[in-house]
Amino acid sequence: MDSITRTQAWQRLESRWNEGFDSLLDEEKHAIALWRLEAETLNGTLNQFFWNSAGDLALTARSALQSLGMPITLQALDEALAFFGPEYPVNRSVRVDQLKAIEARWGEEVFTPASRTIEALPEDFVQAAVDRLGRLYGLA
Repeated sequence: MDSITRTQAWQRLESRWNEGFDSLLDEEKHAIALWRLEAETLNGTLNQFFWNSAGDLALTARSALQSLGMPITLQALDEALAFFGPEYPVNRSVRVDQLKAIEARWGEEVFTPASRTIEALPEDFVQAAVDRLGRLYGLA
């Protein structure tokens, strides 16, 4: 998909997103979750992703990575999610409390290995999500 088509897909997504996140298709939610995962991780590691409201989308990002066939990034995210136990806290205040406990037990660098994997961008997961939107929107 060329850059013009990708731009068109992202613009259509942004327009639909203005109507509300809950009204979006799963593929659209996936693109947003992966964009947030990439942006937060590149800016401040997975710690930042989980601490911020972006972390509300962690399970959506996981689902997106799985559906797009991104095994390296999926494994890295799964390694980080494992620290939360069997029930990932989507609620930010609950998650922050768990993050404090995780960091107290394993140290502040607990997510560094997984973050480094994602930061290396072994798979262009955001681009794959936007390309999928382009096809969904009939732009490709």
